[in-house]
Amino acid sequence: MKILERRIYRGPNLYAHFPVIRLRLDLGALEDWPTAKIGGFVDRLLEVMPSLESHTCSYGTHGGFVRRMRENEGTWLGHVLEHVAIEIQVLTGAKVSFGKTRSFGPAGQYHVVYEFEEERVGEAAGQLAVRLLHSLLPTELAGAPVEAFEFQRELDELIEFAQRRQFGPSTASLIRAAEDRDIPWIRLNDHSLVQLGHGRFQKRIQATVTSETRHISVEMASDKEMTNRILADLGLPVPRQYVVRSAERAAEMAERLGYPVVVKPLDANHGRGVSIDLGDANAVRAAFEVRARLEEGWW
Repeated sequence: MKILERRIYRGPNLYAHFPVIRLRLDLGALEDWPTAKIGGFVDRLLEVMPSLESHTCSYGTHGGFVRRMRENEGTWLGHVLEHVAIEIQVLTGAKVSFGKTRSFGPAGQYHVVYEFEEERVGEAAGQLAVRLLHSLLPTELAGAPVEAFEFQRELDELIEFAQRRQFGPSTASLIRAAEDRDIPWIRLNDHSLVQLGHGRFQKRIQATVTSETRHISVEMASDKEMTNRILADLGLPVPRQYVVRSAERAAEMAERLGYPVVVKPLDANHGRGVSIDLGDANAVRAAFEVRARLEEGWW
């Protein structure tokens, strides 16, 4: 079971009038193994995520989704992935419920569509859902060694991440006022930069500072991760980078990027706290630890 493609629809789209994520999923050999045929799978899933009992699915009643998984042959894992990705987001505090799964293309491939409120939380929920389902499969069906992971720990980390990304009271109030007036909005970064409207009518706010106040561009340029993402969205070449918050995570991401790497504070200037030409994991850990007090986030 693998994700072949991920598409993010931030506005009205073919599937809904609100933001959704579409995964193109390939079940492979699992196409022949709906849930009721996988011994103990449903029980293991409910033990880890008992809140799935509340999903009504097509029956429209409490427990409808569990009924779908148990009746006859059960349902396919693409459908299960849809519900698990939604429920993971609900556990982070999101108010989402929409999803649909349809076969597409070659046998065993599906489009899994689910609603999201916060884009990066929605993406992470889909990835965590795939890992969870894979971990619950019998060894002979997993197709590869099952990666050991603690679902509850990863869920707690995602909940903490979602809480950090919640809008402050000022931005949240402005967004609610926009929604009351049917004004579309899009979040543009990990903080409070928001676009209201589309096209030539769009305006931007950051907390209570608007795009009519030129100081907003200075604030944006001071945040390296935000600047990198905005430039990348415009199609400009930018260096690959990851935001990390621990020395071990910094070393892991450095291995993924390939050496040499640069470690720098997320939001600083004048080159303060920057370490360049780091050639191994120990050097990355040391650079992070020495300068960790400068910033909570590093990349």
